[in-house]
Amino acid sequence: MALKTESTAARVPALAWTLAPIYVASLVLLFIGERVAPSDGWRYALSGVGVAGAVVATALRFVLSSRASGERRSIERSLALLSALGLAALGLYFTSTDTGKLWLGIAKAEPATRARIEGATLITWVALLVIALLPLLLGELALAPMRQSAHVEARRVRAAIAAALSVAFAILYVGLFIYAAGTLDSKIDFSYYRTARPSESTKKMAESSTEPVKVMAFFPQINEVGMEVDGYLRELHAAAPSLQIETYDRLLVPAIARAEKVNQDGVLVLSRGKLREMLTIGAEKKPAETKLKTLDADFQKALLKVLRDAHIVYFSVGHGEINEAAGTDAAEGRTGKSLRRLFESQNYTVKDLGLAQGLGTEVPDDATVVAVLGPTKALLPEEIATLKRYADKGGHLLLALDPEPKADLAPLAEIVGITWHPAPLATDKTSVRRRYNNSDRGILVTNRFSSHASVSWVSRNSSRAAVIFPGVSSLDKKDGDDFKIDFATKTFPETFEDLNGDFELTEPAEKRATYNIGAAVSRAIAPRPDWKGKDPPELRAFVLADADSLSDMWFQNEPNVLFALDLIRWLGGEESFAGSITTTEDVRIEQTKQKDQAWFYATIFGAPSLLLGVGLMVTRRKQKKAPQKLVAKEKKA
Repeated sequence: MALKTESTAARVPALAWTLAPIYVASLVLLFIGERVAPSDGWRYALSGVGVAGAVVATALRFVLSSRASGERRSIERSLALLSALGLAALGLYFTSTDTGKLWLGIAKAEPATRARIEGATLITWVALLVIALLPLLLGELALAPMRQSAHVEARRVRAAIAAALSVAFAILYVGLFIYAAGTLDSKIDFSYYRTARPSESTKKMAESSTEPVKVMAFFPQINEVGMEVDGYLRELHAAAPSLQIETYDRLLVPAIARAEKVNQDGVLVLSRGKLREMLTIGAEKKPAETKLKTLDADFQKALLKVLRDAHIVYFSVGHGEINEAAGTDAAEGRTGKSLRRLFESQNYTVKDLGLAQGLGTEVPDDATVVAVLGPTKALLPEEIATLKRYADKGGHLLLALDPEPKADLAPLAEIVGITWHPAPLATDKTSVRRRYNNSDRGILVTNRFSSHASVSWVSRNSSRAAVIFPGVSSLDKKDGDDFKIDFATKTFPETFEDLNGDFELTEPAEKRATYNIGAAVSRAIAPRPDWKGKDPPELRAFVLADADSLSDMWFQNEPNVLFALDLIRWLGGEESFAGSITTTEDVRIEQTKQKDQAWFYATIFGAPSLLLGVGLMVTRRKQKKAPQKLVAKEKKA
């Protein structure tokens, strides 16, 4: 009889070792049966074995707890209850299957009611399974080393179960938060790119249309790129209700797609009357990422084309202007390519204007703006006279004067009543460091703008819109002229005229003062008989005492771009569109060979050396403290 009791006692602990693996394996089989099995036969077989294994393992746990005594019994009962809680979770899961819904009548409920029940059931059975399984496994791991001993430490097992319950609740909290956030009608994207949002400028353009503008978006019904574009268009429509948004799946409306000449997904078609413009974005996420970053700029460009006819800007050539720079100047970024692209983004056609195109006789009648950008050679008297006649008829001029070439550009400024002082300005207070010598004092920065419409955006955002002027001179008003002049851009009061070119303040010849570096000039033109029924034109000119601020090199500073954009819109009579363009493109970083080498050596040698130094310092401090502690202990002893 005693021999039989010993045999039974030996079998119970051996069986207890296998219950947790059987339980977990049963759940795995159930998961495979419900989610992976290729046919109903495999599903029923695997799921049935899984459920049976979980039930048997739970039943054996209760048997094991009934045969135990003392603290071992309370522990085994706790593990058995956790196992039973897992079975309850499986029972709830059954109610979410097709069979369970039919048995309980959930399948016949209203869609909204059915959705609520299914959501609540899903959350509940997942929560119960996590709360049961994690404490069960950790409790089993804590008990495993003590199963062969005569006594168990119930406190250790309960601590493990309590810790597992804390982790389980934390997991459930995070999971429920994500689940709830996923049902909200809003989205925050923390990925490495995001879609550009409609800018203030684009919204103003859409609002300015006197006729409805239709925007047709052709994307598949379920498409990630289409969702991004739809969010952009809906936000724009909320600001400009006259913008009509229509979304189509190209394959479902072949007649409309053919009529709009759309033969691929990911296309926007903008139309107003007979004017039509197409913008291709793409429907695949990876190729479309670049387009989504510049969506606002591209959409604004297309919108301008359907709102009005293209304007024309003539860039003067033949005098060493930055728009025809080559060689060293081009290598250093002293070119006007970025300014040209900026004009084109505002629906301007860019053309050259030299002696061969009529600069010596007459500015073409289709000119909206004539730009003279930093000539290094003086213009001929005939060319000056041509520009003056153009201004007197109500033309629009952008005159950027550069003091560095020492060319006489004063006659150019005098066309619009401005006196140009060619002496370069410098400051030892607020300049931009580039070469790390005194020449950097000639690279001025300012955020002092008037309230004139030609600088409206940078003026409103002056706290974060500091424009860089590298090599700037100064302007003043010419006496005796009737031009309306607003000095829209000024330097800081610490600036001085560097008359001797040493970038040092030499008193009393050189004095600190506030200098005018940008002037907005306007004048109403007297009406003529042949202008019946038309508004008389207005002379508009902006004279800038530095051409390099409009070059590619300094367009890396975004406020310089926005400053130029303000000028373009005012000169074109579109100051109401003032505002920035939203883009999420990465900003190009200028890096020299010396900087590249510095970063290379800093990352390869500097960072590891710093870490090694800190480690050695900490180690030596510990080594010094160890003998002191030993001496202290010996003294106490």
